[in-house]
Amino acid sequence: MKRSPLFALPFAAAIIFLSNYQGLATAFKASHRMSGFSVDNSHYIYLESYRNSVTEVPTAEIQIINIENNSCVRDGCLETEYDRTAYSITNQTAENDLLNKTSTIRHDLGLNRLKVGIQLPIIKRKINHDYPPSSGINRSETVSFRLNNPGEPLYIRLDQKHIPSALSGGASGAARASMRLVINYNYYQLTLGDLNNYRDAVTNYAIREVRLSPNRDNVVVLIDMTQPMEEGEIQTTFVQSFPLP
Repeated sequence: MKRSPLFALPFAAAIIFLSNYQGLATAFKASHRMSGFSVDNSHYIYLESYRNSVTEVPTAEIQIINIENNSCVRDGCLETEYDRTAYSITNQTAENDLLNKTSTIRHDLGLNRLKVGIQLPIIKRKINHDYPPSSGINRSETVSFRLNNPGEPLYIRLDQKHIPSALSGGASGAARASMRLVINYNYYQLTLGDLNNYRDAVTNYAIREVRLSPNRDNVVVLIDMTQPMEEGEIQTTFVQSFPLP
């Protein structure tokens, strides 16, 4: 599933500034429409949208995730694909297109009455420098979260590898990046993702927040994923999930 960020003037969105290997770049952050856990806590939905800062055409993206499998349900992860003549379509219309296409799925999975869940407090965010050079890792961060008070923190490490585009001195036509999460909690370790599985047109990943399901059995990790646009960059959301041991 492709991803991207958001614009502000004349569309509703937040503008932020990111500093990467190319220097200071304007990044637009996608606008969040809805998210939450299903009634039985087994699935998670995230819907957002953004506009192309040049063409003004909207894009909406929806992710409906089976938490136990950390995967999209069938026909549950969709993105609108309008042509350049669609600049008059609103973000809300684009989002509604995806809601209509997934109405049966959302009904069957109990995603029409969403549970927000519990946002876990961040204890510490640390950039790691101890990975071996032979690993090919370009960036690694570990974020610790307070899951129980008192109790053992939940540690999530995000490792990522980048292949720069030809415009940035690389051999690839477009920038590519891969990531994996390494979760440690109470002597339990789990790895999600594969550093050999690259996504096209992605320049960076970063852990934004973690949400615990209302029954405290499942965890959702919301990751900021940055992609280049015709002007600046867009930051969208990549959902990862796992059940607690």
